Parts: sequence; structure tokens; C-alpha cells
Amino acid sequence: MLLCLLLGSCTIVKAQSLTNYLATTPNSVTPGNDNTFVGPSAGNNSTTGASNVFLGSSAGRSNTTGGENAFVGTIAGFSNTEGFKNTFLGTEAGYSNTTGGLNNFIGSRAGYSNTTGHNNTFLGISAGSTNTTGFANIFIGSSSGMFNSTGSTNTFIGNNSGNKNTTGTNNLMMGISTGFSNETGLDNTIVGGYAAFYSKTGYANSYLGIYAGYSNQTGHNNVMVGDSAGLNNTVSGNVFVGSKAGLSNTSGTNNAFLGYQAGNSNTFGFNNTFIGSLAGQIGTEGYNNTFIGSFAGNASLKGENNTFIGYAVGASNEGSENVFVGGYSGRLNYSGTSNTFLGYNAGYRNSTGTKNTFIGNQAGYYNTSGSNNIIIGPNSGTAITTGDDNVLMGYNSQAEDGLHNATAIGSGSRVAISNALILGNKANVGIGTSAPTARLEVDSEVDNESGIRLSRLTANSPSQLTTADKVLTVDATGRVVLAQTGRYTVQSVADWSDKVFAPTYQLQPLTEVEKYIKANQHLPGVPSAGEVVKQGVEVGKMEAKLLEKVEELTLYSIQLEKELRATKQQQQAKIDELEKLVKKLLEKK
Repeated sequence: MLLCLLLGSCTIVKAQSLTNYLATTPNSVTPGNDNTFVGPSAGNNSTTGASNVFLGSSAGRSNTTGGENAFVGTIAGFSNTEGFKNTFLGTEAGYSNTTGGLNNFIGSRAGYSNTTGHNNTFLGISAGSTNTTGFANIFIGSSSGMFNSTGSTNTFIGNNSGNKNTTGTNNLMMGISTGFSNETGLDNTIVGGYAAFYSKTGYANSYLGIYAGYSNQTGHNNVMVGDSAGLNNTVSGNVFVGSKAGLSNTSGTNNAFLGYQAGNSNTFGFNNTFIGSLAGQIGTEGYNNTFIGSFAGNASLKGENNTFIGYAVGASNEGSENVFVGGYSGRLNYSGTSNTFLGYNAGYRNSTGTKNTFIGNQAGYYNTSGSNNIIIGPNSGTAITTGDDNVLMGYNSQAEDGLHNATAIGSGSRVAISNALILGNKANVGIGTSAPTARLEVDSEVDNESGIRLSRLTANSPSQLTTADKVLTVDATGRVVLAQTGRYTVQSVADWSDKVFAPTYQLQPLTEVEKYIKANQHLPGVPSAGEVVKQGVEVGKMEAKLLEKVEELTLYSIQLEKELRATKQQQQAKIDELEKLVKKLLEKK
């Protein structure tokens, strides 16, 4: 074919072929300015548009006032009338465009049906071929955005990307066949071959990776990053990040899976958060779970409301309402529920045990079915497998297996029978004191009070002492000591009756004692019968008081004996003197 040039002269020369033209004169008496039309029927003879370049048979055939257009290809821009600043390159490119402007269509049938759409860029065979009024679209790749009609502000890059989009807007699709089936979905970001392939009406989704969100049709507000992430997902509100993360999810919603194959087998579980390679990998229907760490909750099929943090934590779990924190904690838990394990290997072998609290490295490591246990401290409770209701606190605190309601508190403490409490390992226990000096020291903070109360043993309880029994009492320092029945101690010599024999002791005259007895019906210093009934007596003090009275009697006796001896001596002296007088009288006779 010979080139045709518009030179301003007035002759037309026909070449050998009837369809080739060398144009040297205007095609119209009144053509627009600065136009270049090359090809049979290229441009309109009556056009007034300016600065157009139409190259190809019937290119720009209908143009009237449109200007600054470049149409290259057979019937490219054929229907354009008023459209301006368009670039159509390829057979039938922009064929139906009438008034649309600022479009770039490159490729056979690219933008074929566009009429008034503007600011579009279509690059590739049949790219945007069905677009009519959609605007500000970028379609790059063979058949990309092929069926788009009114959808606007879309960017489709890759063969067949956004192929079936009709009215969807604000979408970004990059990769071969990405968002292929999207029709009305909007605000989607899809990057990766075949990503969101079946998406139709889904919106506000972000897919990154080959086959990411492949099966999603109507789901919205999903984020899926990684090859095949959310491959089978059809619903909304999920975040899957990592190769094959959430791959099998179909109807589960509001899940967040982060890591290689995280939540891979989840199908309809919801409200789950799995973070870490293979976290929650095999789970299918569990819900409200949080697994953080590689292999965390790996084989948890249907448990719910669990929180696992650490490597391989709760990897076999099917139980519910568990909290496991620390590598391998609750590793073999199967159906156990409501457990709290904190520490590396804590509760490692627990299988069916429920409502246990294990805190510390390897705490409760061997427990399998024991329940309601509280074990706190590194290596503590490692002897328990089946015991229930036990409390162990302190490093390496232990209980014999199979016990119930047993408590051991303190480093190295050990309890060997049920319903028992052990405090420490050869340790002193202080109540009310921070520095106990005996196995048990009680500080009541009130002088002369023990701080100990026996609610079922009172003064009204029957005595069980016999003559051979011994009793406990306290010494001067408060130490509890064993004493023989009937033997009591006193705090000082002043409390004992020997004071009666002191030189300074004032012995009450018997006449005064007699008056007191007549008035009170009991000895001075001795409680009356009424007082004893009301207040009782302190045996030790009473013993001292009675001995005091005995010693006073002794003093009275000694005093009387002295008076009697003096009286006898006086009487004897008088008798002797009388005898002398009688003898003298007899001698005088």
C-alpha cells in the first residue's frame, strides 16, 4: 500500500489497486484543520474536527467535531463523532466510541463497545471490549475487563483479569485471570494469578498470591495473602496471610490466620486467630480460639474459646476454654476443658483433666486425668497423674499420686495423704510474726493471750485427764512444754507462797482474820464460792494461795507455840517460887 499525504494540492492519483490511495488534495471542501486521514473512507468528508490522525480503512469514519484523536487500524474509532483526545490502535479498537474522550485503546477490538466512557486505557486484544460508559479504567492484557460495561476506576492487569466485570468499580486486579468472574464487586485489590477467580459480587477484599481467595464469590472485607490463601473461602471478614493459610475455609467468618498453612483445614470455624506456621492447621470447626506460635493448636479439631501461646502449645487439643502459655504447654491435651497452663511443658501430658491451674516450668507435667488441681512452681506436681482437688505451691512441691484435697506449700514440700496440709520442708511457720524460731510460732499481738482458739474444745468440755496423764503448758518464754498432770509453773518467785516467810511479811492478826471471816464467810485473799462459780479459778494461783494460807497457819502455830512456851515458863517460875514459899512456911512451924 502507498502512503497517503495531505499536502494541500488539488489532485488525486489512483494507484494500481482500487483500495490504495495517495491523497494530495482535501477530501472535503471544508475540512477541519491539521487532520491526517489515510485509508479508504478514513475520516468524515464533512468533519470539522481538527488535529486528528485516522489511519486505516474507515478509521474515524463517523467523526464530526471530535479533535486530537489518533485512530490506527481498520474501522478503528469508526463511530466516533465528538470524542476527543482518544488513541485507538488496532482493528475495531474503539469501534463504538461516540463522544467518549481521553481514552487509549490498543489492541484488536480493545474498547470496542465504548460509547461515552472516558479516561480509559485498554491494552490487549479485546481488552475492555464491552465497556460502554465506564470511565477511568485501566485494562492491560488480552481480554482483561472484556465484559466491563459501566464499571469505572478499575485497574485490571493480566490476561483475562477482571474478564467478566460489568459494573464493579474501584477494583485493582493484577495477574493472569485475577478476579476473572467478578461482575459487580467493588473496592477489591486482587494480585496474583487466578486470585479471586470466582469472585462475583464480593467487595472490599484484598487478595495477594496465586489462587488467593480463588473460590470466593460473594464474600467481602477479606484479606488473603499467600499462594492459595483462602482458596475455598466463600464468606466474609477473614484475614488469611501465609502460603495456604485458611485454604479449606468455606463458611467460617471473622477469622485471622497468619503463617504457613495456618488454619489450613478450617472449614466453618469462626472468630479464630491463628498466628504461626501450621497454627491450627488441622482444625475444622472450632471457634473463638486464639493460637499463637508454630504448631500451636495444630490438631485442634473442634475446641472453642481456647487461648494457646507458644510453640506446639495445645497441639492435640479438642477441649474448650483452655489457656496454655509456654512452649509445649498442654501439648497432649485432648478433651480437657477450663485448664490454665503457664510455663514451658506445663501440663504437657494432660489429656482429659479439667479446671487445673499449672504455673511454672513443667508444672503438672505428667497429669493426665486429674482435675481441679492448683500447681504453682517449677517442676512441681510432677508425681500427679490422676489426683484431684490438690494444691501444690513452691519449687518441686509434690504430692503422692491419686490423692485428693491434699495441700503442700513451700519449696520441696511433699504431702503423702489426702485431706492433709503440709507447710514447708523442715521449715518454721509463723503466724503473726515474720521471724518464727520454732516449727510453729504464734504472735497474738496482745499480751497474755495465746492467739489460739479451739472452737470445739472449751472450759465446758468434760475433762479427759487421768492421774497418769501429761499436759501441755507454756514456760516463761512462751514455749509450749510437756508437764505432768498437777504440776504447774509460775513466772516468778513472787507468785509463789514462800513470800510468807519473808522477814518483811506482815502476818494479819487472828482477831482481824476472825472479823473478816465473820463478815465475808471466807478467808482473806481466797475467792468466795460465788466468785468461783462466776469466774472459775486459775489452778496454779489457787495452789499458791492455798499453800500461802497453810504457811500462814504454820506461822500462827509457831507464834502460838512461842506464846504457850513463854506462858509455861512463867507458870513454872511462879510454881517454883510458890513451892519455895510453902517450904519455908513448913520449916517455920
